[in-house]
Amino acid sequence: MNIAILSVTNQGKEISNILYDNLKDNPLILNVTQFHKNIISTINDIFDKYDCIIGIMASGIMIRSIAPHVNSKLSDPAVLLIDDNANFVISLLSGHFGGANDLTIKIADILNSTPVITTSTDVNNKTGIDSIAKRYYCSLENPKNIKYINRALINNQKVDLYLPSKYSFILDENVEKSYEIYFDDNLDSIKSVIDNHEVILRPKQMVMGIGARKDILTSKVENAINQACNILEIPVSRIDFFATADVKENEKGIVENVNRLNKKLKIIPMTQIKSYQNDECSKSDFVMKQFGVRGVCEPTALIANGDNSHLIFKKTAYDGVTIAVSLKK
Repeated sequence: MNIAILSVTNQGKEISNILYDNLKDNPLILNVTQFHKNIISTINDIFDKYDCIIGIMASGIMIRSIAPHVNSKLSDPAVLLIDDNANFVISLLSGHFGGANDLTIKIADILNSTPVITTSTDVNNKTGIDSIAKRYYCSLENPKNIKYINRALINNQKVDLYLPSKYSFILDENVEKSYEIYFDDNLDSIKSVIDNHEVILRPKQMVMGIGARKDILTSKVENAINQACNILEIPVSRIDFFATADVKENEKGIVENVNRLNKKLKIIPMTQIKSYQNDECSKSDFVMKQFGVRGVCEPTALIANGDNSHLIFKKTAYDGVTIAVSLKK
């Protein structure tokens, strides 16, 4: 995720600095950029280039600045608004599919502020179908029907939800209360239906790249995988397959974990990693000295996932193990 933080006043700039310091090392955030003043021109330049825009200013300034750019809940960035005293953090735009509601809670926790969320499903303790799609990294088909599904949930109607058993990880207390669940292993997607209005969720391909020290313990690799998935707030089963470099293809700690999870391990040749160019990949001086490449976990996660993939979890080290996760766009 790429986040832009906009401020107008000196007090707002101080809040921006606090957020920057707290977000820059978060594995889920690839880049945090701060902007101060010149709000309208800045919004014009960045609206389609960031996943989340956080404005620290009066609501009128922010609303007027983003208004000409607002297009669709499926493509607009998450927009959050914070007052100059950081009393409130408000989810302003793209609360569900853009992730603004979840981010509002996290940002409010950093600032010890009150989160303000107004989407009807959330305030009624329902899980909207677009919230499920965002939480588990799914594409959406028939988005025009989202309103029918979510409206039915708000009106306490049971909505039919069909899914293969391998996607049962999407079920939690709220989902089970809101939907009538049907398992169907002939399906390759998740389908929600109300009164012939259908929305289909297709989980996007997710790949975890792993790098590790030589002779790494199996338990350390397991711990690293679990910690990364906990931060992503997904079960390990949501990972489609794993990847590593050919110099690590026989690393016992990696191989045993992948086999235990009954997943595939894709091996990427070092020659391919050396020639791979992607600005999302960070550089490790140690790995460059040892193997002549910038890193292992990030490029293998991206290469294994193919073209049109991007990082959703940047390289993070866990006691001799490095983890990165890519997602197909």
